[in-house]
Amino acid sequence: LKDLIEVIKGVQHPMRGLFLRNYLTLVSKNKLPDVGSPYEGLGGGIQDAYSFLLQNFLETNRLWVRLQTQGSNNKSERKKREKECL
Repeated sequence: LKDLIEVIKGVQHPMRGLFLRNYLTLVSKNKLPDVGSPYEGLGGGIQDAYSFLLQNFLETNRLWVRLQTQGSNNKSERKKREKECL
């Protein structure tokens, strides 16, 4: 699980990173180690599953904020140009 998080960190584009993290969450949803599941000892323990989900959630939020702030920079620059023209 830790390897998956490290590999996904290599994606630099925020939209692609969000898509990839969402896809990873959907695909690994039933394969996370849990008590009584067939994957209990293979990929780690419950603590590893929690850390995987939390880290994925944190990185998703960072990418979302980054995506939102990129759009506002263009809007503020455009507003400045419009004010200068007036």
